[in-house]
Amino acid sequence: EGRRLEALSHKLLALLGLSEEPLTLTAVPLDSLWPRLRAACPAAVLQTPPPPAPIVAGDAELLLDLLCNLVQNAAKASAPGAPVLVLCAQAGDAVTLTVADRGCGIPPELIPRVTEPFYMVDKSRARRQGGSGLGLALCQRIAAAHGSALRIESEPGRGTRVSVTLPVWKEDAP
Repeated sequence: EGRRLEALSHKLLALLGLSEEPLTLTAVPLDSLWPRLRAACPAAVLQTPPPPAPIVAGDAELLLDLLCNLVQNAAKASAPGAPVLVLCAQAGDAVTLTVADRGCGIPPELIPRVTEPFYMVDKSRARRQGGSGLGLALCQRIAAAHGSALRIESEPGRGTRVSVTLPVWKEDAP
């Protein structure tokens, strides 16, 4: 319970911090995030893109936190040992990162609410697994700080895909 409250406190502080000051974007080689993501989410059976991955404009720590929250949600929604996929697709000057699972899915009418702070689709499962309902709210704020938004596609019984699109790093960027 102490660890859960500490994690909740950190997420609340992160939410507050994201609204206070603008983000300074730097070059983030996505290949450098994959090993850190694996270390941060040891319980997830994680499949990440093969190298080379693009370099995006972002904040590495916040992007790692976003991916970690998405991977943990996907792992919780899936059967034990089921893989969680991290996909990376570049189209022109944009890179879309997607976390996909084949878990329980989200009913379509609830998708618009899942990024609200403290909202949980399955409250009993979330509480049992130590959830607080802040992970996707934090992810949405991190995406917004990067000039993006979460795109959530889900089908009950078939799984969920959550994507965020980021700009490719350009050497002449400020």
